[in-house]
Amino acid sequence: MKKLVVMFPGVGYNMDNPLLYYASFLYDTKGYEQIHVKYNGIFFEPELTRDEKAMRVRDYVWEQVKDIDFSSYDEVVFLSKSVGTIEAGFLAEKLRIKPVQIYLTPVPDALSYIKVADTVVIGTVDEVYPECKAYCVAHGIKPLYIEGANHSLEVEGKPFESLDILRDVMRYIER
Repeated sequence: MKKLVVMFPGVGYNMDNPLLYYASFLYDTKGYEQIHVKYNGIFFEPELTRDEKAMRVRDYVWEQVKDIDFSSYDEVVFLSKSVGTIEAGFLAEKLRIKPVQIYLTPVPDALSYIKVADTVVIGTVDEVYPECKAYCVAHGIKPLYIEGANHSLEVEGKPFESLDILRDVMRYIER
């Protein structure tokens, strides 16, 4: 079985951070080919407006995936974190494919992409939590809410609770 996971990091939450590092490790042990999308520092270009950054990122992401034959895979997973959730949702629509979508701490601009079958994980002290919860309730989506966790899915000042959360999230997203 040919499987692919495409990972879309956040701006300040890259592949070296715990959630994405261990997700990559997990999917590697399950035999998935992997693509780790990069943003090439575009978000840190101060001369660009927010909209210009978004358009450049979108173009840059497209260049990284445009030649992939997604139909050649038996399973495709888009695993995204924070701002990466926007790109994962947009790309699936643009390509007209239905990957397994895993949205870790989605941002407001990504909510409209989230469907009932998608996996969503968000902490209850993430600033997007109220908006995400309202969207999910309105659309019949059942996310995993992590009590007391922030946007990094960690509990401030509690490393062992944070490690437990990391383990729980990995089990939740395991394919």
